[in-house]
Amino acid sequence: MDRKWEKDYRNYLDDENLSEIEMGKIMDQYRPKRIYRYMRFDDFGEKNIFGGQVYLGEANKLNDPFDCLIYVNHETFTKHMFQIVCKIFPQTDRKLLEETTKASITEKLDEYLYYMKSQFRIACFTENSDSPLMWAHYSDSHKGFCMEYDLTKIPEGYRYGVLPVIYSDERYDAIRAVISRNGNLVSNPFYFKSSYWEYEKEWRMVIPEGIVTDGEYYADFHEGISGIHLGLKSFDCHKEKVEKIIEKYSQKKIPVYKIIIEPSNYNLRSVQIN
Repeated sequence: MDRKWEKDYRNYLDDENLSEIEMGKIMDQYRPKRIYRYMRFDDFGEKNIFGGQVYLGEANKLNDPFDCLIYVNHETFTKHMFQIVCKIFPQTDRKLLEETTKASITEKLDEYLYYMKSQFRIACFTENSDSPLMWAHYSDSHKGFCMEYDLTKIPEGYRYGVLPVIYSDERYDAIRAVISRNGNLVSNPFYFKSSYWEYEKEWRMVIPEGIVTDGEYYADFHEGISGIHLGLKSFDCHKEKVEKIIEKYSQKKIPVYKIIIEPSNYNLRSVQIN
């Protein structure tokens, strides 16, 4: 997908007056019609494939240790806090205040940023269904499946919440978000990842912990299911479940595909089987 919009998207993220929903509406013009979600046959995966429920997992359990780990420039933050402390204690020796502020931030800031990571939940999607690496990483070494969603059929409240990841060699500095505590900026770091992951072409939904009252962190995407892609090894490892999937979605007139290996190269391809 063409990412010429990325510069504008960065500006939207940094606009403290623009909510995620408002940004989601703007990004609708760039959002792919279809997105995909690689899954394995576990409880979360089966709720997804049989019930259309997309689970939003804890951000601190993602496979990339840098993912959602908020970075703040310590030197800039220390200077900011030192200015505040000086205003609170104008009569105290400035050298002592500087040393105390620096020591306190060194000890507490990273601890706070790790805590912030635990306060959000994420559901991850991608622009393609034929990545050998993602089949290996996220679909139980090709034994799982890949959900296909038509975003035009997803309720707007969910669709606007699905935003793209920006890949960069430099970590996103969340200094403005941490200092201002602006709710429109606080989740920005969660849309940046290392360039190493660029092949994933990821889009994601991010929500704060505690936003639901029943503790069930699922988004209902059942109306948008437009296809099921079954992994290379799923027929051997999950025969009964695969047969149930084919029957269920054939009745709904939704395509079910089997992933096959291209004979002359290292590509995978989906072939409809129902």
